[in-house]
Amino acid sequence: MIGFLKSITGNNLRVLRKPMLTSMLRSVFQGQPFFVILMVMLELFQPLMEPGTGVNTAKLIGYSIWLMISVLMLFMVSVIGYKSEATVAYELAADGRLRLGDHLRKLSMGFFRSKDPGDLTSLMLSDYSNIEVMLGNLLMNAVSAVVLPVLFIVFLLPFDWRMTLITTAPIPVAFLAALITRAIIQRTGKRHIGAKNEATSRMLEYLDGMKNIKAYNLHGTKFDRLRKSFHELKRISIKQEAVAGPSVILGLWCLNAGIALIMIVGITFVVNGSLPLPVFLVFLILGTRMYDPLSMFLVQFVELSYFSISAKRLREIHNSSPLPSPEEAAAPESFDIEFDRVGFHYHEADVLKEVSFRLPEHSMTALVGPSGSGKSTITRLIARFWDVNEGHVRIGGKPVSAYRTEDLLAQISMVFQEVYLFNDTILNNILVGRSDAGMDEVLEAAEKARCREFIEKMPDGFNTMVGEGGASLSGGEKQRISIARAILKNAPIILLDEATASLDPENELYIQEAIAELIRDRTLVVIAHRLSTITGADQILVLKEGEIVERGRHEELLARGGAYAAMWNEQKHAHHWKLAAGT
Repeated sequence: MIGFLKSITGNNLRVLRKPMLTSMLRSVFQGQPFFVILMVMLELFQPLMEPGTGVNTAKLIGYSIWLMISVLMLFMVSVIGYKSEATVAYELAADGRLRLGDHLRKLSMGFFRSKDPGDLTSLMLSDYSNIEVMLGNLLMNAVSAVVLPVLFIVFLLPFDWRMTLITTAPIPVAFLAALITRAIIQRTGKRHIGAKNEATSRMLEYLDGMKNIKAYNLHGTKFDRLRKSFHELKRISIKQEAVAGPSVILGLWCLNAGIALIMIVGITFVVNGSLPLPVFLVFLILGTRMYDPLSMFLVQFVELSYFSISAKRLREIHNSSPLPSPEEAAAPESFDIEFDRVGFHYHEADVLKEVSFRLPEHSMTALVGPSGSGKSTITRLIARFWDVNEGHVRIGGKPVSAYRTEDLLAQISMVFQEVYLFNDTILNNILVGRSDAGMDEVLEAAEKARCREFIEKMPDGFNTMVGEGGASLSGGEKQRISIARAILKNAPIILLDEATASLDPENELYIQEAIAELIRDRTLVVIAHRLSTITGADQILVLKEGEIVERGRHEELLARGGAYAAMWNEQKHAHHWKLAAGT
């Protein structure tokens, strides 16, 4: 339990002191009314137990005052406790989400390719929501449910040790049932959470692919992946309840049977004269009341066992090793890029094989080749999305691993083919490039990226919301905003990943003009399927199956008549191709 609490508090157990203390105090004051009732009852029975004595009115008044003070203290402690519990729960969950996000940022892209997006979404949302419920409600209530029975037992023991033993007899059996349930939940809960995550992933897939689902009539029962994930979730949920339910019911039954046990044994003792009637009534009232918080604890112990799986899942992610990074900040002194016999494998497949080349500072290098030849991998290795398996990638003469991730990425601007814009304003999406930029700098970047004109035509201008992923904008508009973002960042190294591969001629012209502004006095690496856009490159690298098969300038490669010349001629012929009528 201590290790579990350390994992969700970031090894800072002190934050739980206040809610734990208020929870225990709440338990103490919750028990006071029952103690007062019993003390009053014993006082009223005093004349029967000791003939000739009377009821002490002063004591009754004192008990009444005690009761009023206890109720008032219970109210005050409850208010303070609920506030501290909620504050700690939500603050820990918020801090945990931020720590997880920062940790994910430091992991290699290989980690994300091995994880389902729905699973990571569930980690950030559902699992931390479970932590909120656990800390804000279950854990503190469980503490309260344990403290109150302990107080009752301590109070009852001086009256009669035999009846105290009888009263506590069902507790070990109920606790054993709770442990059995916990073992079942630990075994089935992970599968249940996995089924929920799978259903979440399939729902995200369903919503993201709605256009294609409608086009190919895959909606409803025909979309088998979604339907099957929900049926599997239903099956596992029912199975978990069916397997875990009986042991919980057994534990609750044992506690309820304790009431009958107290009555049977207590009446037997009273009849044979070994137990005074008032003492029997004390055990009957207080002993049976003790089982209510224990029943609540039994149920909450099961819920805690289920929610603890979320904490374990989060701990597993936090234990994933990030890319090694030096402690001291350092920036490259120059911005030439070198690959030295680089080999990179992914899922045991060779993606790059002993690739070597050098990109001089302030030069333009183009990467061309068929899909899967390793072009995008090269750009991602420059940005150190992964570490290489063999060889070295250097910037400014030093391996990229010699720079901290944030220092390295500060020197690189990336424009991907698939542009992602946040569900925010255009202004804030451009400010992703540099959050402290002024409005004049944003306008200048938008002007250079050839996007200021269409932005200012929008009703809200730069304050226009773009929707999830930039859904309200065309592909060319999103591309230009991403270039404005890169211009604003003003990084010395530019990586363009197929930036003009699927644009119409008008947008391609705008993009080319924007890129011309972006690459000025920069080290540029560009991937393009349209070879006409890279004829002015200082160096062209032709890749095939993870190897460089040709390198040189445009004219040199055409003169050789090799793979590049073949691709050039193929695109040249395709440019003149037309769809004939009636075909």
